[in-house]
Amino acid sequence: MANDYSVADMLEFLAHASQRGLMPAATAQALAVACRNVFGILGEDEVTDLRTADLDGIIQRFTNKRAKEFNPTSLKEYARRARRAVDLYLQWRGNPADFSVKTRATTPKKDRPKSSSQPTRTVEADVDHPPTQIPFGGYQSAFPVRPGRIVTISNLPEDLSKAEAERLANFIRMLSVEK
Repeated sequence: MANDYSVADMLEFLAHASQRGLMPAATAQALAVACRNVFGILGEDEVTDLRTADLDGIIQRFTNKRAKEFNPTSLKEYARRARRAVDLYLQWRGNPADFSVKTRATTPKKDRPKSSSQPTRTVEADVDHPPTQIPFGGYQSAFPVRPGRIVTISNLPEDLSKAEAERLANFIRMLSVEK
């Protein structure tokens, strides 16, 4: 990792934190997606030192520029996640030996009350995927994104509407990384 306190260095930190178990992989991914979106509005000449960056100004620019692409709740959540990612990154850079991430306490699976919501069925496993519990009325589908990389989507409703499919497509577009 570089030592320049840049957005790219922060994204490397999030990948590192996920790989080394410093934070849950889903948390690191969510923070990285938010940062790519929020800081993605900056021009190449605006690459900044996160210690001195005007984070509120950057978030305001992101909100103004991308307001038509996201609902207000999503804009606020991206701002919250970008701030959290910067805070965690700066904490880690300040003292890597004492770095830890507070996560929500969860009830162990054996102590959770049985859900009476919807019956499930088990979808058989293959070499790359463990068995999955899917509610009845839903299905699982796999899509080869590129050689060696297959994405599995589960719990798709059997009656998926075009509007729902479009929302799902927009969500996946949001996860992409422009190169």
